[in-house]
Order: sequence, then structure tokens, then C-alpha cells
Amino acid sequence: MKSGEPIRASSKTRAWPFVLTIFAVSRLLFLGAGALAVAYLPGADPAGDPLEPPGFLNYWAHWDGAWYSEIATEGYGARDPASTAFFPLYPMLIRFGVAIEGGPAVWGVGISLVATLFALYFVYGIAEKLYGVRAARAATLAFAFFPMAFFLNAVYTEALFLALTTGSVWAAYVRRNILLAGILGALAATTRNLGILLLIPLLIEYLRCRREFGARGLLGLTLVPLGFAGYAAFLWARFGAPLVFARQQGEYWGRELTSPISTARDAWQAAGEGVKYLLDPATLFLSTDATPALEASNTLNLAFLVLFLLLAAVGLFVLPPGLSLYSLVLVLLPVLTPSSTFPLMSQPRFVLGAFPMFLVLGYLLSRNRTALVSWLIFSGALGVALTALFATWRWVA
Repeated sequence: MKSGEPIRASSKTRAWPFVLTIFAVSRLLFLGAGALAVAYLPGADPAGDPLEPPGFLNYWAHWDGAWYSEIATEGYGARDPASTAFFPLYPMLIRFGVAIEGGPAVWGVGISLVATLFALYFVYGIAEKLYGVRAARAATLAFAFFPMAFFLNAVYTEALFLALTTGSVWAAYVRRNILLAGILGALAATTRNLGILLLIPLLIEYLRCRREFGARGLLGLTLVPLGFAGYAAFLWARFGAPLVFARQQGEYWGRELTSPISTARDAWQAAGEGVKYLLDPATLFLSTDATPALEASNTLNLAFLVLFLLLAAVGLFVLPPGLSLYSLVLVLLPVLTPSSTFPLMSQPRFVLGAFPMFLVLGYLLSRNRTALVSWLIFSGALGVALTALFATWRWVA
């Protein structure tokens, strides 16, 4: 499909059955792994007050999920200003659901699942536009069964953020509608602060085809920062500081701008110390002490960073420039702002949002069926193990 061509009905017809099948299989895999882990593995004892919400599926609301559940039910600042680090669109949607009936965990999982379905469809559509049907299917599979893709089931913003960012890029690159892309981009910037980075691919695509997009395209670009600005305005009115969320990243989570060389050195040392826990699965999965999982996460963080840097390097040659730059920024930001406790804390989860990397992975895997199957087996198995850790209060990312 050439740039500017309308979407063919056959493309949509071909995409949805495949996407629905992959969605159902991948989500059932991770949902089942979580349920079995909670039933048969001992739970760890996390430090501090986890704020786990009561009710069905609450084991999908661990860690950050507990924060989102509390914001949805109690509002910002109910416990301390650290809650402002979590942007409002996702907890607002949960709050609307809870007002009807049900607990925050159920609604959080439901919203994430619906968002995941659309994210898979948009990934398929973008990959098909760039590389064809085989690569689109491989990219969708790689995305759905990625080890960190279990977070797309959880009470986390990953699924919603990916649905909005992939939808924004799909609107611009496939539908050729930057106004729609800007609307989705504004919503993404209300979901996570990194949503504003959508200006990178959208602006580059607008400049490349500005005659095609015209004034509506320029209007679309101006919409993206409005989501970020709207939340800043709320914080100004509520806390008297529009950027209080950024200050909390430093004060509560210890994130500060740091030399990437220092981060790499600390990450290498921490990864080396965490290897012994990865090689001792009995302690990792059966100990009620949360420390082994925390230490092992350092090793996984470095491994995932290396993988994404390699994919980003390939992306320089196979991705459109805007998507390549967007991915690179998303991958490198956690390296530039590490946590003082864990050098690459949450890195694998954060870079899950760098969805163009899955386009690259699909492009590469589509060339060899054996490589694709082997990757999916390894990736899915690792994802099941990580799901079990997460569901039993063991830190993953």
C-alpha cells in the first residue's frame, strides 16, 4: 500500500480474524499463568504498604497497579503527593467503571484488555503498511507474546498507552489523518508523560507530506501537548505546582539525570549480583522474601536493554526516521534518569511502549519461520515465569 492510498477493505478483513485469535490466545496464556501462580505459589512479603485493592483479580493490581487503584477510588494526594507521578486518564476510566459497579482491579484489567486488542490491531496495520502481511503477522505475534506483555493484562497504563500511541501512528501513517493522530496523541499524553514524544514521528511525517496533510495536519500536531498541559493545569490548581509529578520522580523514586556511562557501570555491577538468583529458581519462586526477585530484576533489566538497543540499531535502517528516533528516545530515557536504588528499574516495562521495536522484530522474524517459532516459545515461556512472579508480589519491572 503506497503512501496516501486508502485502506483496502481486504486489509481490514484479513487483519481482524488474525488479531482476535492472537489476542485471545496470548491473554488467556498470561491470565491463566497468573491464576495458577496465585493458587499454587506462596506469596512474597513486599516491603511497605502495598495498598492492594480488595476483590476479584486484585493480584493484577500489584505495585503500580495499587497506586492506580487508589487514585481511581480516593483521588490524588489521598496518601501523599507521590501519586501525581501517575497520569490521570487510566484511573479516570477505572473510576467511571467503579461508579457503575465492581472493584478497581476488575475494571482496570478490563480496560487493559480492550486497549490491548486495539493496540494489536494498530501494530498489525502499521507493520502491513511498511513491510507486508507476513511481517505484520510476525510483529503482532512478537508483541502479543513478548515476555513483558503480561503487563497488558494488569492494572497498569501500558495497554492504554500503547493503544493510543499505536493508534496515533496508525492514523498518521496508514489512515493519513494527522488530526485524528493528534487527538489520540493528546489522550496518550494524558496517560503517561512520554505521550508527548509522539510529536517526533508525527512532526517528521507532517514535514515529509505537508502538502498532503495541509492545515488540518498542523492542527493535529498542536493537539498532542494539550493532554500534558491539561494535567499540569490540574496539578497547579490542586497542589500549586504544575510539575509536581516530575519532582516526585526524584524525591520518591530517586530518579535523577545521570551520565549514561555511570548508569551502564552500575547496571553491569547490579546485573552480575543478580545472576545467582536467576540460577536459583527455587529461591526465586518459593521464598517469601521479595529480595531475590528484586536482585534478579537487575539482570533482566540489562538483558532487555541490550535487546532493545540492538533492535533500535536495526531500526535505523528499516524504520521510517520518525519511528526510529521515537523508539530510541523511549529506550534511552530510563538510562539517562535511573533510580538510585536499581540502575535500570522498570526498563523492560518502559521500553514495551517503544512499539516500533516490535515492527523491527517482526520484520526480522518473518524471514525465517524456525526463528519465529523458536522466539515465540522462548518469549512466551519467559513471560509465563515473569507473570507468576508478578502475581505473587515479586518484583519484575
